[in-house]
Amino acid sequence: MITKKILWAAIIISMIIGGIAGFAIDRFESQPSSSHFGKTKFINYMTNELDLTVVQQKQLDSIVTYVHPKFQAIRKNFRSELKNQIDSTQDMIKSILTPVQRSKIDALYSKTKTGSDNK
Repeated sequence: MITKKILWAAIIISMIIGGIAGFAIDRFESQPSSSHFGKTKFINYMTNELDLTVVQQKQLDSIVTYVHPKFQAIRKNFRSELKNQIDSTQDMIKSILTPVQRSKIDALYSKTKTGSDNK
């Protein structure tokens, strides 16, 4: 039989995962796909650390520009997989709860989701 401690631990873990996922997704979503701030910062960092020549800087810029769409695709896939895993975890937790507990956890999830949206 599942004890209350295990149940609460599962709920807390699910909420933490949801919070982390929400933060990560929000962080990725807040940067426009056309943003080159990270690219410029990376190139400047590499230039300073490795004493890159102008030619090497241009080559590095070409490489970063080439791989950018690949990273975007990975991010998109990551967000989708993470959301699916969170939903699956929440469904598994809900499956062990009574109807009253399910309504309580739905309220907790809703409160957590609303709290993360109000930054």
